[in-house]
Amino acid sequence: MNNLYKLMEGLVWVGQLGFSLLFPLVCCLGGCWWLNTRLGVGGWVYIPGLVLGLAVGASTFWQFAKRWLKESDKAAKKHFFGSNQH
Repeated sequence: MNNLYKLMEGLVWVGQLGFSLLFPLVCCLGGCWWLNTRLGVGGWVYIPGLVLGLAVGASTFWQFAKRWLKESDKAAKKHFFGSNQH
């Protein structure tokens, strides 16, 4: 049962990570589309929107990776048995 819980927890983390990476990009490009159609800004606005969306997604991935590595280190230290521990 514990393995099933870990599997489900991993699937939730992957789903959340995917959503957190794509949502800023979609929002930025949606905002660019709105600016282009409503205000007539021009097609050039998609380039900064794409860069901004990718930067926010990369920042989210970096925060996720730091947290995952921190929790992974905690789990490794918890299960570490040295040669002097009896």
